[in-house]
Amino acid sequence: MMVDEEVMGGIVKPNEATFVSVLSSCANNCDGGGALYQGKQVHGFIIKNEIELTVFMGTALIDLYGKAGCLGYATKVFSRMAVKEVCTWNAMISSLALNGKEKQALDTFEKMKLEGLKPNEVTFVAILTACAHAELVEWGMALLRSMLHEFNIIPRMEHYGCVVDLLGRAGLLSEATEFISTMPFEPDASVLGALLGACKVHGATKLANEVARKLVELQPRHCGQYVLLSTIYAEAERWEHATALRKAMAEVGIRKVPAYSMIESA
Repeated sequence: MMVDEEVMGGIVKPNEATFVSVLSSCANNCDGGGALYQGKQVHGFIIKNEIELTVFMGTALIDLYGKAGCLGYATKVFSRMAVKEVCTWNAMISSLALNGKEKQALDTFEKMKLEGLKPNEVTFVAILTACAHAELVEWGMALLRSMLHEFNIIPRMEHYGCVVDLLGRAGLLSEATEFISTMPFEPDASVLGALLGACKVHGATKLANEVARKLVELQPRHCGQYVLLSTIYAEAERWEHATALRKAMAEVGIRKVPAYSMIESA
């Protein structure tokens, strides 16, 4: 029976897979400060022990820091990486988009192409998200068209959801509704949810009611659409509708998931 050299003497040393797995776990649970703290500890361990920062380890760190709102750390890791693959650029573009740096995200996308790297499906989710946050409608629609025509990538549900979010944030609710009707498949809850969110922002009560009905058919036990629609009714001062919806939720046993907050020490 062969024994891995890293396990000799009863000492198990973390390897690339270990670091990537732990950092990814921290990135996916960084709503609170604990996961970010743990991720920083892992990063510190890597630096202290002079462990080579591989493409996947660096990408995982960028993803962690980006999702945690630590854009400065994400940028430093990115700039110090000697080798960057498409996944690395994707993580950086996404981090910029999530932290209000949409123009920088678009510039990074252009730099990525100049480096000779071909964008993939994940790249376009990140860059379309940036366009949505900055309400760059024409740019976003051009990017969607380029997916198939320039890069031979067939848009998926996530990409359509980004475009609906883009149109909705810009207040183009009719265009968003028309866009959904032209999709090559039935919209899922994420696409309809993006439209419902736009209805709330722009006070489109009638459309919100139609979208919410479709969402309820897809997710009859999910509280989110009920709560959002109730809020839309309340903001439109349609109190009887809001009250009736809350009552209907209670009758079928749907409860709002309690929110929580965290106070971090300095």
